[in-house]
Amino acid sequence: MRRYDPRWLIVFGANLLLWWLVGLANDALAGSAVHLYVGGLFVVYASLQLDRKHGLIALALTGLMFDAAAPVPFGTSLFLLGLVHATLLYGRRQFPREGSVFGIVVAQLANLFLFIALSFLLVGANPHPADAWLRLFVDLLASQLAILLIAPWFLALQARAMELAHIHPETGRRVTV
Repeated sequence: MRRYDPRWLIVFGANLLLWWLVGLANDALAGSAVHLYVGGLFVVYASLQLDRKHGLIALALTGLMFDAAAPVPFGTSLFLLGLVHATLLYGRRQFPREGSVFGIVVAQLANLFLFIALSFLLVGANPHPADAWLRLFVDLLASQLAILLIAPWFLALQARAMELAHIHPETGRRVTV
């Protein structure tokens, strides 16, 4: 008999929580004209800790969630998150997956790639594209700083959620406490 495996749901739920919290932070920062984008942080746990299938499901739902609220063609975030996920899966065996330091570095690099890719897609819609790059640079710096502060908590949250569910993240087997 097959047992239901909620790993993708746990990671997607944590991603949904972070998306909501970053939305609240962006609302609070709206007066200072700074926007945080932490897309690279959503990819790290799903790509480094989960198996391929469950990580892809969690990231596909996360990408669709981003696309529903962003002014990009539908599927753009889904494609970009999937690309980062596939890249991390390719080199996953060589990566030190224990500890949060490597996860923070991966989140920083993934966020840099995602931010630049989305910036090139969106800057053309700006009436003054040349003026937008300075604002994007400030947003990137603020986002990278936010990831440095948030990443240890968020990675620990996802790991703890798996512990509370008594599930091993990569195999999906029950873990006895």
